[in-house]
Amino acid sequence: MHSTGSQDVPADLAEWGLHAFALGARSTPHSVVAMDDNGALLYHARQGITLGRLEAHGITASQSQLALLQAYGLVTVDGDRITTAFPVVGPEVLGPLRPRVRQLAADLVPRISGAVAAISAELRRRGHAGHDYTVVFGHAVDGLLWDRLRAHGLAPTTELSIDRPYWNGAFWAIYPPITDSAGVNELSGTEATLIMVWTDATNKALWDLARSEAGQALVNDPTVQTDVPVLAADESDALHRHSMSIADTLAQALRTDRQAQELLEAIPDANPHEGVLILAHELIWEIMEALVAAGNLRPPPGMRDQDPASHALSEQLLLRLHRKD
Repeated sequence: MHSTGSQDVPADLAEWGLHAFALGARSTPHSVVAMDDNGALLYHARQGITLGRLEAHGITASQSQLALLQAYGLVTVDGDRITTAFPVVGPEVLGPLRPRVRQLAADLVPRISGAVAAISAELRRRGHAGHDYTVVFGHAVDGLLWDRLRAHGLAPTTELSIDRPYWNGAFWAIYPPITDSAGVNELSGTEATLIMVWTDATNKALWDLARSEAGQALVNDPTVQTDVPVLAADESDALHRHSMSIADTLAQALRTDRQAQELLEAIPDANPHEGVLILAHELIWEIMEALVAAGNLRPPPGMRDQDPASHALSEQLLLRLHRKD
């Protein structure tokens, strides 16, 4: 542990929050960071370090170890000097940054609350009251937002190439990590993709459900059931239209709002794409918290249930029909 003010910081990036924007990756860097003493090497190399100085920290970097780290784009090597090649954002940055992100989220809520209310009303009309948190988060805020950032040129390509055969996009480490937050997983079938809004408490139960016979029925024949809302990802579907409005508003704010630009400038050692993704990743959690605090949304009760029954999981599910081209 190293101490930063009152914050004890692990001197090993494997113990930090690790995040990748890498759609279509064959293998993301998370497992490489966790191997052997790679996490400690990457922590000490974040401002550049010689092999000799690494040895003073008890780390002897082998040629095969450095070759693997280079193959995953995690370090640059210049002679005997090793430098971590992705943003490492610690408490000295996040401590002052996060309250400002929280304020930005609170300021954005009035600009998206109309679309959130419209999603809630449409879901009630369809008989799916209680799924609004899942649609707003799973489809708009942690879904379409990333598409809109790419459309605005604010996110990197994630296409694999000869130079980047394992993953492409962006990777970063943060400390302290975001805790008790939700995430989105997807499972595709013949007719639809099942979107699961998970927490640590429900992740395993959701995957168990998705892979079960009932879960396979959802993605292969989605319209014969009434427990889970079905969304068409085009303008004909009100849920999608209002979700696009939310995603566009947030992407536009990240691109043009002065508050957002000042926050981006406060993130060191990140290129423009990485900075936007780091800020967006922090912002999506705060947006959801702000919507809940403002009374616009209520998380599904089962999200925090340590032993969720299958009936409590349905409000954390959404089905997105495949496009018919």
